[in-house]
Amino acid sequence: MNPLITIVGPTAVGKTDLTLELAEQLNAEVISGDAYQVYKQLNIGTAKPSMDELNRVKHHLIDILEPNDSYSVSIFQDQAKEIIASLKDQNILPILSGGTGLYVQSLLENYNFNDVKPDENLRAKLDELYNTKGIEGLRDYAFTLGKEHNIEIQYNDKHRLYRAIEILHHGDVDSLRNQTKDGVSYKGPVIGLMRDRDKLYERINLRVDMMFDIGLIEEVEQLLKSGVNPDCQAFKGIGYKEVVEYINGRITLDECRDLIKKNTRHFAKRQITWYKRMPYIEWIHIDNDTSKDFIFNKAMDLIRREGLA
Repeated sequence: MNPLITIVGPTAVGKTDLTLELAEQLNAEVISGDAYQVYKQLNIGTAKPSMDELNRVKHHLIDILEPNDSYSVSIFQDQAKEIIASLKDQNILPILSGGTGLYVQSLLENYNFNDVKPDENLRAKLDELYNTKGIEGLRDYAFTLGKEHNIEIQYNDKHRLYRAIEILHHGDVDSLRNQTKDGVSYKGPVIGLMRDRDKLYERINLRVDMMFDIGLIEEVEQLLKSGVNPDCQAFKGIGYKEVVEYINGRITLDECRDLIKKNTRHFAKRQITWYKRMPYIEWIHIDNDTSKDFIFNKAMDLIRREGLA
């Protein structure tokens, strides 16, 4: 299993600061797990690391596409896998820093983006098996199917067992190799940062105000002037779609600012819900008394435990 340290958490929680400190300490390189930081010129609205931060540590999957280009989770997964393998060959430790839950989870759990679609008939039978024999019944069934392909299914989670059984039924089993009981395909901790909701929302509101102060409106105006399609995928991100509405006269500036704050808070809430699906995340809870040194040392303890420092 290739080594990989992962830092996750809702937007504005403090992932960038911890990622940079760890990367400098470990001589590591950073892989962005963000769906919008891949786009050139989208800097302010994506909360992209500053030029100073990008110069401090080498980053991957930032500024790799033009704003009108398309991107997808499967493309991200392929690119990230290739980078991780290349860094391993160079004896460089990668740190995945992400806020897009699907992107991060697809990589960590080696999602198989193939033609094996959810099988409703099979899932109905698995529901019956689960209701009568519980998680052990599912595990025994998955274990028996796995033996036919020389794969030991180690999952303990109902939803992962359902998906593994579907894939085994269809015979497309590459994504099930080298998994652990948690479904992670890399060696290293998945570290989550979390703050009390009120404090997190306060940080989000302050970040949005700062984005306006440093030129979010001007950034979007310049992008549109340069020929970026207002309906492009890049402009689906929070901060851009609202500013386009303001520029087109559909909302006021105050409404634009408030809408970005509200949509970002809702996004953070969805992120937290998403990460609850990933039981292997080891959380560091941050409050007003938590120092940066404490967060860094706690993360380093988790990394040393995995033998990566």
